[in-house]
Amino acid sequence: MAFTKWMMAATTAMTTTMVAGSALALSCLPPSIEGAFKGWADAPERYFIVAGSLTAVSPLPPIPSPGVPNPGTDTPDLRAVYRVQGEDIRGFTSLPIDHYIWVRVGCAGPWCGQFPTTGTSGVMGLKQLPDGTLELGIGACPGSIFDDSAKARVQQCMTSGCTPPVPNR
Repeated sequence: MAFTKWMMAATTAMTTTMVAGSALALSCLPPSIEGAFKGWADAPERYFIVAGSLTAVSPLPPIPSPGVPNPGTDTPDLRAVYRVQGEDIRGFTSLPIDHYIWVRVGCAGPWCGQFPTTGTSGVMGLKQLPDGTLELGIGACPGSIFDDSAKARVQQCMTSGCTPPVPNR
């Protein structure tokens, strides 16, 4: 009887540790537009920084749910066509943009990003693919689309350099 209780307690402890470990496995840093701008500027690919809104124009593939087995899900297939309308930010000037783009959702282990809902707006970096099309990557951690107020900070980064925000205490 004592052995059975000990086995049950050990199994419960191991299960709790595994569940807690997997729940805490994805750790995202707080996103900043300055960090994203540096990534876009340092990337070997060309990025267009756009302030605009997104509208899905193709069916959205299903996104895997954390903890649910998803055999056969291939993350390169997690992409859809969207229309972006707004402006391409270029320092002190902006050019209007009305373009069809790919939105690709990426996963980190069992955690995946989500497709933006129609009407989502903000500042985003669109990567130019080798075939000339543009792509917005949405990862498991936030930081792909920033609030509209980030536009002024991007313009500052382009013209006079980025100043990281003061961390909250």
